[in-house]
Amino acid sequence: MIKYIRIVLFGYLTFFSIILAQEYQIDIRSVNIIGNESIKKKELMPLLRQRPSNFSFTFKGTSFNNRLLKMDALTLKNYFISKGFLMVDVKESAIIDGNNADIYFEIIEGKQFFVSKVFIEGNVSLLKEKIQKILNIYSGEPFNSVLLNERVSSLQKELERYSKLFSIIEIEPIIADSVKVNIFISEGKDVFIKDTHIEGVDSSDNYFIKRELLYKNGDNYDPKKVEKSKMRLKETGIYSMINITPVKVSESDSLVNLILTLSEYKQREWLSVGGFEPIEFYEGLDPLPSLGGFVEWRNRSIFNTNSNFSTKFLIGFPWETNFNLPRLRYDIGFDTNWIFGIRWPTKLNSFYETLINYDQENIDRVERYGVEMLQRIMFDDRSYFQNITVWENFSDNNVSTLDGTGLINNVTSIKNLQQRSLSFRLHIDKKDDSLFPKKGYLLDLYLKSTGYLLGGERDYFKLDFATNNYFMISKNSVLAFRFKIGRLWSWEDSYNDYSYEKFYLGGSANMRGWEILKYSTVNNLGIIPIGGTHRFLGNIEFRNQINQNLGITLFFDGGILGENFNELQNSRLGWDIGIGLTISTPLGPVRIDYAVPYIDDELNLSAGKINFGVQYLF
Repeated sequence: MIKYIRIVLFGYLTFFSIILAQEYQIDIRSVNIIGNESIKKKELMPLLRQRPSNFSFTFKGTSFNNRLLKMDALTLKNYFISKGFLMVDVKESAIIDGNNADIYFEIIEGKQFFVSKVFIEGNVSLLKEKIQKILNIYSGEPFNSVLLNERVSSLQKELERYSKLFSIIEIEPIIADSVKVNIFISEGKDVFIKDTHIEGVDSSDNYFIKRELLYKNGDNYDPKKVEKSKMRLKETGIYSMINITPVKVSESDSLVNLILTLSEYKQREWLSVGGFEPIEFYEGLDPLPSLGGFVEWRNRSIFNTNSNFSTKFLIGFPWETNFNLPRLRYDIGFDTNWIFGIRWPTKLNSFYETLINYDQENIDRVERYGVEMLQRIMFDDRSYFQNITVWENFSDNNVSTLDGTGLINNVTSIKNLQQRSLSFRLHIDKKDDSLFPKKGYLLDLYLKSTGYLLGGERDYFKLDFATNNYFMISKNSVLAFRFKIGRLWSWEDSYNDYSYEKFYLGGSANMRGWEILKYSTVNNLGIIPIGGTHRFLGNIEFRNQINQNLGITLFFDGGILGENFNELQNSRLGWDIGIGLTISTPLGPVRIDYAVPYIDDELNLSAGKINFGVQYLF
């Protein structure tokens, strides 16, 4: 009985506490900043934790908190100091009016100090100009003491590239009417590697681990070789955590031991991933936003080696086909980094998959099966060179062909079309961020030879080249370009394009103003898509991040398809324009694009199309 009463009393107290908390919650009505003569309010407001609702795009106002008020005042002070206002003072206050609060910040800026001279002493490995660029300190610029202290670690990391692992950097600002900055550098001796100690794994694995290392005992310490060694260990697929830490050898100022700490994945495990993501449905098409996933069983160390075995089942439903028919694929694969003592990362894979020509409506289902061998050499985390050798068979039923008017002419059945190919890809990714790029570039060159000396029932050659470029216009704005050029040689009109080997346009992956694949159709009926042996595609996007979560994109898509160079040259550029909304997530941006195509010499608003996708288009 007593226990029951206590529970009831606790419930009442909790209920009334919530009611009282809601009743006395104080919302922020306004934020007022005065005295900021040099920096505008719109530049300062995003720095504050406490803001009214109409600023932060939320439906409910931010609750007033006196502790956060003091932290906001400190944030404003540090920001002014970073702009050279070394004597700035910020006074905060708040007026409470019922359940509303009006916040006031009074800024006393004081004098703004500029750098008059930068004096650097002790630098041997780096030029003065390089040091100033890393520290971002120049004569005539406002003195930013906050950033200067943060950049010291970046300068030390740069010196590590020259084996200067124990450098000491001292910065002495002399403040008068302006600021003279003295930078004293003690680089120290070149550092050499004495030994490598491996921790976290069985000692019997040391041979397989050490052969992945690009350095040996006695070498100069080179952080590039250390990072590439970590990347090679990661490529094995065995280790979930890899750390290489230099530890100074006692009583020596030029020797280090490297502590290699590893943590292994489970040797045998089931893996499964599902969600909404881009999935490659056909070799000739860009990945399509899809709902799908896979289930995989993996053995990461067969026969007590660092070779992997896996069996995997994948299913995907493309968004743009209304999820009506899935793509199914089953793989059995074996991969290893070493072949006959030579490091050559290789994967041998047998596969079976069903392909659906969703929009052609002249092939019910295509079965594709065969064997492929993929070999890849990584240059860094995202750049690589790879070659793929494929021996494959296509099998279909009820293949309908079309006459000149686009109508079904006859029905035939083709079994076991054999195709053999060898492809090469050079992928150079120098973007600053893989999901949210702001600057940098990407180059992708793809070459494929089918038949000829390899045998099989088809002979053709394919080239596809793409380049992406990113330019940071402002802190929150990016201008992005993508251009793709492709060509097929020796493609016969009699070939059925089972896997969309020809070039197609339309859909959320390229020309967003058209339905998927339907930029060009038979007699413009809008049903049966036509591919081209020549293709040009250009995409331009202006991306602006409104706040941490929301962004707006203005875009232009243009493309041409043709059966030969003259047709490509004489064809008119088809294009569309549009606007998109992006929502940032940990897995990349989710985007909703609305595109209007340019048809019959005018923008066709009635044909506007909404596209939904994940990650940026490029």
